[in-house]
Order: sequence, then C-alpha cells, then structure tokens
Amino acid sequence: MATPTSLPATFVAGNVLTAAQMNDLRGAFRILQVVRATDTTDRTTSSTSIIDANISVTITPTSASSSIIVIWSANVRPPNSGVIWQLITDSSNVSLTGNKAITGSTNITSGGFLATLFAYDTPATTSATTYKGRWRCESGTPATIFNNSWYPGQMYAIEVSA
Repeated sequence: MATPTSLPATFVAGNVLTAAQMNDLRGAFRILQVVRATDTTDRTTSSTSIIDANISVTITPTSASSSIIVIWSANVRPPNSGVIWQLITDSSNVSLTGNKAITGSTNITSGGFLATLFAYDTPATTSATTYKGRWRCESGTPATIFNNSWYPGQMYAIEVSA
C-alpha cells in the first residue's frame, strides 16, 4: 500500500517527484472500500444498562495500516434525560473514539431527530472486523430508534489507506 512517508517533508519550486513518489502521493489517504448495513425495525428501550441496538457492519481491511471510519445514523426520539450511543468492535467492549451522549429535549413529543455518531479505528489487521451499535437511556423513560423503509437506520464502515 502506498504511504505518504516516502514523500519529501516539504515541497519547493523546481522539485521534481520521482515516479515512486508520485505513486505514493496518488495512493495516500484514499477511500479503499465502503460497507453499509441498514436496519428497518423500530427499537425501543427503557434500559439504563447498555444494550445491543441490533445494527452492525463487517469490513475486511485490505491493509493492516488502514484506518476505519464508522458512521451510524438513525432517527431517534429520546426521553427528556437523553440517550447514550456507543460503537464497539467485536473484539472488545470498549467504545471507539468519537462516542458521545445524545440528549433529548422536553419539546420532542412525537417523531424525533436524526442522530449521527462517528468513530475512528485503526484495527491493524486484514481480518474481518465487525462494528456494533449499542445504546441506553439515561433514565428509565423509554427511548425509540425509528427505523423504517423511508429512512432506515444506517451504519457505514469506510476503509481509508494510510
């Protein structure tokens, strides 16, 4: 896999790149693949313990030096106290970088809003890696993820070259 490390630290007028350097520049930081999963089933919970959101995506990186960007979006109606979302890998229950709480509002009484969670991972493998969505309520008041054929819940895994 091409990497930018063989490129000059700085460019000045008159520098001519070698063919190898030009190929490295062309191959650096490219999107190598995108994998998408969808969920069209509504999910409701009042659990204050983290639970599976029944959406996951599996990607097999083409290079161990690649990074993976994971995006999960869904229409959610949280209780007034909020909802916590997480993205984890199948190899650990540790939240990936980028996870955060999604808090609701007292004037959301029907419908909801689009919530999107981004995470970043460097799995350092060429083996299949699964990313899973999990969630919980901050209180015992039910929260709902609205997934339907008009707007399904979606999760993407995007491989980016090093």
